[in-house]
Amino acid sequence: MLVSAKYLYVCLKKISLPLVAAALCIAAGSASAAGMYKWIGENGQVRYSDRLPAKQAKKKHQQLNSQGVVVTTTEAARSDEEIAAEAEAKRKAEEQAKEDAKLKVVQDKKDKVLLLTFSSEKELALARDDRIEVLDSVIQLINKSITSTQATLRELETSAEQNYSSQGKEVPGGLAQKIEHFTRKIENRADQLLLKIEEKDRINEQFELDLARFRELTSAENN
Repeated sequence: MLVSAKYLYVCLKKISLPLVAAALCIAAGSASAAGMYKWIGENGQVRYSDRLPAKQAKKKHQQLNSQGVVVTTTEAARSDEEIAAEAEAKRKAEEQAKEDAKLKVVQDKKDKVLLLTFSSEKELALARDDRIEVLDSVIQLINKSITSTQATLRELETSAEQNYSSQGKEVPGGLAQKIEHFTRKIENRADQLLLKIEEKDRINEQFELDLARFRELTSAENN
């Protein structure tokens, strides 16, 4: 249907000017509220648009107002692998926190015993010296036993060599068993000696740790 220009003019005159102004304001406000979207394209370039592409919805993007100020930032959706890795990291962190709490309880008990047992560094040193003295006595006895057993073994081996082996004779079973017995005895004594020496080293190492901790605790109390 054709409409004459004169008819359109009459119609427009009948429209209230305030209504037209209000409509323009609403349209301008809607455009301002919509703003723009900003994101990084696949080629690394910054992209802008008044509409966000569907494929970009789950990727990182920002919404800007009409002045170009960032209103909201949407981070990229995490993958199943990332979610699983985060959950695993959280689990490990919780386990570590529990383990740390247990270790703290144990350390607190040790600290309490240390402070209740010793009142000075001198007492710590004396306790260490007493234990070392006992071990030194045991080590001395083991060394004497080894020396004595070695002498006995040499006599038996000399007898076996002179009376039998050198003459092409077989060493009697009784003598051979004695040689084997004293050989094993020396080996056992050597093992015992090594254990006592290692124990002595551990006592000295523990003393250094206890001394350092004692100083730390007493220093904290004094401060």
